[in-house]
Amino acid sequence: MKRVPSPYTLIAIEPMGGAIARVPETATAFQHRSTSFSLLILSGWEDPADADLNVTWTRELFARTEPLGGSAAVYVNYLGAEGDQRVRDAFGVNYNRLVQAKQRYDPGNFFRLNQNIAPV
Repeated sequence: MKRVPSPYTLIAIEPMGGAIARVPETATAFQHRSTSFSLLILSGWEDPADADLNVTWTRELFARTEPLGGSAAVYVNYLGAEGDQRVRDAFGVNYNRLVQAKQRYDPGNFFRLNQNIAPV
């Protein structure tokens, strides 16, 4: 793989476990409590003309590392505009319960400028 195209790119491997793993996966919205590590790839660049190069590089790195994860798990705060399925992947077994809460407390979907869970 080619070298990272921008000095503003960050790759973090974050340890999980410990107190995170002691909470049941359905106790909060965050499900992925048995995961050992989290991988974060943040790409940044100054010149808008460099966008395609950096986005392509980042997607290629993600594609190469994805098989190492063993699941489609993702931390919701690390998502961009990957779409509804990735939001579902972030919440896993808790997604349907969150849809019900959204339907009850925000049926008009006022709070939607995020990794949205749409009401029913």
